[in-house]
Amino acid sequence: MPSISRPVPEPATRLPARPAVPVWTAPRTPLRGKRRSLLRPPIWPASVLQATAAETASDTEFQSELVKTFLDGSVETVACMRRTMQDFSKAQDEARRLPHLFELYRKVHALTGSAGMAALHKISQMAAALEVLLKELHEKPKNINASTLRTVAHAIDFIGELCHKGADDEFLGAHPINILVVDDEILSRRAITYALEKANLKSTSVEESQVALNLMTEKPYDLIFLDVQMPGMDGFEVCTKVRTLPLNKTTPVIFVTSLTDF
Repeated sequence: MPSISRPVPEPATRLPARPAVPVWTAPRTPLRGKRRSLLRPPIWPASVLQATAAETASDTEFQSELVKTFLDGSVETVACMRRTMQDFSKAQDEARRLPHLFELYRKVHALTGSAGMAALHKISQMAAALEVLLKELHEKPKNINASTLRTVAHAIDFIGELCHKGADDEFLGAHPINILVVDDEILSRRAITYALEKANLKSTSVEESQVALNLMTEKPYDLIFLDVQMPGMDGFEVCTKVRTLPLNKTTPVIFVTSLTDF
C-alpha cells in the first residue's frame, strides 16, 4: 500500500525574549560593631563654619546697635510727643487741633516703625495701638473729649515707661503683651478691644470688678484699661487693690470714663 505523506507542521513562531533588566542590590557588607548611616549630617569645612559664625555675630552686633540707637533717642522722642500732645490739648477749636493731632500721629507712626526694626516688640505694639486711636480721632473729631485726651496722654506715658525699661532682657522679644480691659458697658469694652485688635494686640475683657481682681491675682498684665464708673466697686477702688497685688502692683492703668470733669 502506498504510504501517505503527511505535512510536517511548521514550528510555532516565538517572540524574542526580553533582555534581562539588571537589578541593583546593595552589597552585603558586615557592619562589625560600627553602624554606617546614610543620614549622617555633612561635615562642613572649618572655613564655612567660621564664615557662618562671623555672619551671625555681625547680625547680632547690628541688632544691638539698632536697639541702642533707638533707646538713646527715645527720651527726646517721647518728650517731643508730650509737647505735641500739650499743644493738641490746649487748642480751643477743631481747626487748630487737627494739625497738632496729625503731627502727633506722624510721630507715633515713625516710633512704631523704628521700634519694630529694633525688635522692641512691646514698644512697637503699644505705639501701633496709640496710632490706631489717633487715626480714629483724626477721622472722627467729635470723639475728642477730656476722656480721650487723657487716654492718649496715659498711652504716651506708658510708651515712655516701656522705652525706659527697653534695655532689659525681659522687655526684648516677641512674646505677646497681656492686656486686661475692665468695663461694665459692653459697647465700651468692644470699642477698646476692637482698637487693640486693629493693632494686632489681643486682650482679655471682663465686666465685673471682682472677676478682674481674681485674674490679676493669678496672672501679670502689661496694661490695664479700667472703667471709673462700675457697680459695686468703682475703678478707683479696684486700682487701689491692684497696687497691693504682687503680680500687678506696677502695671500701668489707663482709666476709661465718659465724665468730662475727671
